[in-house]
Amino acid sequence: MQATLKVLCLLAYEPPARARVQRVCAPDGVNGEWVGGPALPGQRVLYFLHGSGYVGCSPATHRGLVSQLVARTGRPAFVVRYRRGPEHSFPAATDDAVRGFEWLTDQGFDPSQIVVAGDSAGGHLAVGLCGELRRLGCVLPRALVLFSPLIDPTYSMAADYARVSNDPLVSLRDARRITGMYTAGSNLEDARFDVIRDVGPDLPPMLIQAGGREMLRADAEKYAAALRAAGGICELEIWPGQMHVFQIAYRILPEARHALDHAQRFIDELPEPRQNASTDGVTA
Repeated sequence: MQATLKVLCLLAYEPPARARVQRVCAPDGVNGEWVGGPALPGQRVLYFLHGSGYVGCSPATHRGLVSQLVARTGRPAFVVRYRRGPEHSFPAATDDAVRGFEWLTDQGFDPSQIVVAGDSAGGHLAVGLCGELRRLGCVLPRALVLFSPLIDPTYSMAADYARVSNDPLVSLRDARRITGMYTAGSNLEDARFDVIRDVGPDLPPMLIQAGGREMLRADAEKYAAALRAAGGICELEIWPGQMHVFQIAYRILPEARHALDHAQRFIDELPEPRQNASTDGVTA
């Protein structure tokens, strides 16, 4: 699994000189980097939460993927550096994700102009962020774009798919072991952990993409179904034959580039925040 994380990180890496990176180390403890920025208040921006099981990778390793989103959407992206396991445990990463979003709004960025994106564990962070913002009485972001999101960190949702899937990047045993370095001892009833409990019609519209071969396809499908049943807006795309976070392999996979094009289209054509509709975006 450690080797898998390294491969994913290398696929997404982009040298700073090519990615236009400016690092942030704010006095209030927010750390991260602007890709394609920094942005100015009033601009439309992305807030990116990287994945890799709450243990691996960093803003630096995801510069390539983030740069692709920046180039397609014309939105600079702030990628927060959150605390990870095994040195830190749940809910440290969620706290940092909330702090990073609040830092953006404190800088003058309107939540309605912020699209949150995340891959894998970053998807879990993204939906957990929305639940926490709601509990804090804060305005939610405009939309979410999730690549192979982890929804259930116990992997109970994914267990059945894991028995039949053939994703070369992630096994159920290794995923549980790696993520467990961060989640061990967590309160499973905590809404920041069990994020599917926070579905509701007030959540931002979402695009969820997952690979047809990955076990986290189950998380994507079940979360999308739950959100729609609760009155939320969700566009779900299952890409046949693709692996976990296949978008990160945009240099070599045409499907990855097409999926990123779909993400651009979703962001460019966002509905009004209060529009109540549901879109089925399964793709071939």
